[in-house]
Amino acid sequence: MKKIMFYVFSLTFLVFGQTFAQSVAEQNLNSAIQSAENVQQEVVVARKAVNQLVKQLAILNNPNAILFEDKMNYHVNSVLNNSDEIQSYVAYAQTNSSIPFSTTSIVNNANELVNQNDIIMDLTAQIKTAITANNYTLALSYIQPIRTALSRQFNKSGAIITAIEAIKISIKTYNVCITPIDNNGNATTYNAGFYAQNLTTGAYYYPGNPNDQDYGYGNCFYNLPPGTYTFGSFQDYFCGTSSNTVTLSDSLLNEENTIEVVLTVWCE
Repeated sequence: MKKIMFYVFSLTFLVFGQTFAQSVAEQNLNSAIQSAENVQQEVVVARKAVNQLVKQLAILNNPNAILFEDKMNYHVNSVLNNSDEIQSYVAYAQTNSSIPFSTTSIVNNANELVNQNDIIMDLTAQIKTAITANNYTLALSYIQPIRTALSRQFNKSGAIITAIEAIKISIKTYNVCITPIDNNGNATTYNAGFYAQNLTTGAYYYPGNPNDQDYGYGNCFYNLPPGTYTFGSFQDYFCGTSSNTVTLSDSLLNEENTIEVVLTVWCE
């Protein structure tokens, strides 16, 4: 009895650990998305500072170069911090996820955010120098390049968000439990074993933990990758079950965060 209880507890904690790790990975990815969104918000603020400077140069004839420089300095520092956070969060997510994924495009785009920072600060310095020399025409000539750099930061942040959203979908896992019923719709039992086949990859999955010696027993599949599966059973002498093809999705999750698949038991 103790051995059975130990197995149940061990399996429960292992499955919980795997599910918890995926949850941590998703939380880190969400934090990375927030950091990318922060960059986009900072770009909006920086664009307003640029527009204000254009008005001062072209209409008011009284540009405040120091204030503009301060705003651009704040912008690039914020972008730098958020770029670092994006890369840290996706690295943490990659470490915690039981399903591998690549962060290359995200890291490249995050680094490009910083590259555009260098361009922005160089242009800001040139604008300040031109204003100090009262050459407002020259200062205005740098406006379009700085706007282009800001747009690149906004777009790169959007690409980061898109890439992370795709990763979130790819690493999502589901727990699925089989509910056997008889021909009258009443709950029953079936002990010959169940399987799940991914219709895209052809891979077969079985109940329980793949690393445990009792893998294949029970009614519940843990941490199935997203996809469409056919759930069925092995025949038991003159008995068997129906099969059920299901595309795993959040909309099917019950209050226990599990997807229930019903199979009807038949006997000849």
